[in-house]
Amino acid sequence: MMLERRVSFSSSAAPTQNAKAFLSSALVKGFVPAFRHQDSGEVRLCQGDDGRIAHRHLIDALPAAWVAERDGAGRPSALIAAVEPGYLRGDAFWRLRDLCHPHLDS
Repeated sequence: MMLERRVSFSSSAAPTQNAKAFLSSALVKGFVPAFRHQDSGEVRLCQGDDGRIAHRHLIDALPAAWVAERDGAGRPSALIAAVEPGYLRGDAFWRLRDLCHPHLDS
């Protein structure tokens, strides 16, 4: 499924450092784990093995071109530098550092 601004479903992972742990649950409601390719702007939503949207970052089903290294079993173990983790909320991609200093409406 493609959403606005080249957003698509895909498995994506890279453990976050629990960046949202200090934020209120009301603020983080609606944030979906995702990855963005900085060069193309493409955003991939994280999915579990069953195809449902994941509640954490996973990298197993990201495009092969986004993977820098694989482990002995062929699973992705590192991403290229142009891919950044974050969250999709509505049509906006939030980088992890954006969560630390959100620009909220007054």
